[in-house]
Amino acid sequence: MNRTYHQSEKERVWKWLSEAGLIDITPDEFPERVKEAKDLVMGRLSELLERTTDIRERESAAYSLATLKRLETTLGRGEKRHSHD
Repeated sequence: MNRTYHQSEKERVWKWLSEAGLIDITPDEFPERVKEAKDLVMGRLSELLERTTDIRERESAAYSLATLKRLETTLGRGEKRHSHD
């Protein structure tokens, strides 16, 4: 992969993190913020599962929850690595 691709990918990730409000927090706060977001999405997904409509929103919430779970898992691995240093 070329340098331009990596730069644009990095910019896209930073933009996404900024829009999600995850840039201006300390690294120690990050796991708690992810947990809060996960809890909110799970609550909304529960509401959506009780309805028979809003299929797209239900799919979006489920996808978001899976993404947050992967992020939480990645953060957990990082914490374990840093605790061994």
